[in-house]
Amino acid sequence: MKHISVFSWIAAVALTALTTMNGNVIAQTPDGQTPANEGVCDVLQGGTPGLYGLCVAYCEAQDLDLVGDKETPNNKILANYRKKMKAGDPDMPCIQVPCPCWSADQLANVGAYGTPTCNTSTSVAQVRFLSPGINQQATADLNASICRFVDTQAMPPISLRFTITAQEAKSCHDQIAAKCSALGQ
Repeated sequence: MKHISVFSWIAAVALTALTTMNGNVIAQTPDGQTPANEGVCDVLQGGTPGLYGLCVAYCEAQDLDLVGDKETPNNKILANYRKKMKAGDPDMPCIQVPCPCWSADQLANVGAYGTPTCNTSTSVAQVRFLSPGINQQATADLNASICRFVDTQAMPPISLRFTITAQEAKSCHDQIAAKCSALGQ
């Protein structure tokens, strides 16, 4: 009788461990980071019927925040959202438009040799580090829809200037503003 109760106890512990591990795997979002854009859809509550639910399905439940180039379920949700949109409704709140001027690593590298300075306004954002022989900077101008990236420390050195869309300019501006905010500037 004692062997059965010990065996039952071991089985119960093993079952609990497996259930807990399985629950953790299920709880993760597709990008592996939780929470997934929680609250980003709150701005849609009380607005056009259906947009809030589609936003939650797109941004929060599935953690789908980049527009893909294939017809995946996330793009179907996005298409349904845009079909229901009325004049004055915002586009899907969590969509991140990439900035074509720099990669995340390149922007993070600005100031790797010292503390960069930041200038941000509602129309222009710039982060730059200048030192003898070193020029690193990223600039986004919302009014002119341009962005610029320079890094003389990269091999080969980089100097780019693009005319971009208004959405891309906003994304570039927001990335610089976020970097400057993280630097306390």
